[in-house]
Amino acid sequence: MAWAPTEVTEADQPGDEHASSSSWWSANRDLIALGATIVVLASWNISRSSLVPERYGIPASLAMAVVFGGLGLLGGLRLRGFGLERSRLLSGLAYGGTVFAIVGVVLLIGGALPATSSALNDSRVHVGVATMVFEVVVAIPFGTVVLEELAFRGTLLGLLSRRLSTPCAISVMAVLFGLWHIKGVLHTPSGGIAVGAVIGTVLATTVAGVGFGWLRVKSGSLLAPVLAHIATNSLTFAIAWAYWH
Repeated sequence: MAWAPTEVTEADQPGDEHASSSSWWSANRDLIALGATIVVLASWNISRSSLVPERYGIPASLAMAVVFGGLGLLGGLRLRGFGLERSRLLSGLAYGGTVFAIVGVVLLIGGALPATSSALNDSRVHVGVATMVFEVVVAIPFGTVVLEELAFRGTLLGLLSRRLSTPCAISVMAVLFGLWHIKGVLHTPSGGIAVGAVIGTVLATTVAGVGFGWLRVKSGSLLAPVLAHIATNSLTFAIAWAYWH
């Protein structure tokens, strides 16, 4: 008895299963990396104070920045997606430097006016000169800014922009940036929930996230929000310290 030849479909061809898996990965790698980035951000934010001794905070933050960079690469980002193209450095310097100067002028004027000078009276700046220099030059830039900018304006915004319009991507990133800051102001000194501080901090940092995101997109460089972030943190600390002294 003769057997009729079996029809071979495209799905039965050798290597098609591998090709299908590869195609699925290519189509979804950015979503997988995006989900992983959000999970790692939340996990690190919740657990870092209990897992990492304070003296290792800066190395730990730099290590996590590398992790977020790796997640961006996993999602298909390249230098342009991170905002790290050399060709955009001058643009980033121009935008970020302008914001840095504006923030400096505003702080100097605000500190000189009796009506607004009290805003710079923060107990955290009541330290010696060596501690102030360390905070301004090392702790804030390398312990805070590098991690947050690479994670939020680099990896997160880069991955979100692959799926959403630019305004939507910036908005989602900014909201997540605002939520990132809840833990630091969640409890009052007495152990209660600081509702007012939480709401105010989330709103303020969300607005800051929008501004940093706009700088990143407009300049095409991560350097712009990095400089703006250093201005709002390091420069504020330094000027507040100077006025206190």
